[in-house]
Amino acid sequence: MQDLIKRIQSVLEPSLLKKGYEGSHRLSGHCYAASEALYHALGGQDSEWFPVRARDDENITHWWLENEEGEILDPTHEQYTEQEKTPPYAHGRRGGFLTKEPSKRARKILAAIGEG
Repeated sequence: MQDLIKRIQSVLEPSLLKKGYEGSHRLSGHCYAASEALYHALGGQDSEWFPVRARDDENITHWWLENEEGEILDPTHEQYTEQEKTPPYAHGRRGGFLTKEPSKRARKILAAIGEG
């Protein structure tokens, strides 16, 4: 799983960011598309993973995946941990992504890592 996350991280670039989502860390603003790509690469609804989101200390929504055992897969957690911040996992709420099929940005990530 960590190999898949590293592959996703390796293709995240500014051109994949929505306007206004640029941040101070190379992974800032990529959490939604990266988590969505990871979700679909793991099998989507047929996997044991589900999308979770919460607002962080700066009132920015952060996305990641969890399973029923509470395990977390977060392809952009370093945007917090490398700045000695805590991701907002304690406040996470399950919810679906905006589309059932991978979004345009998620499709680009999946294609770039050979999963699309």
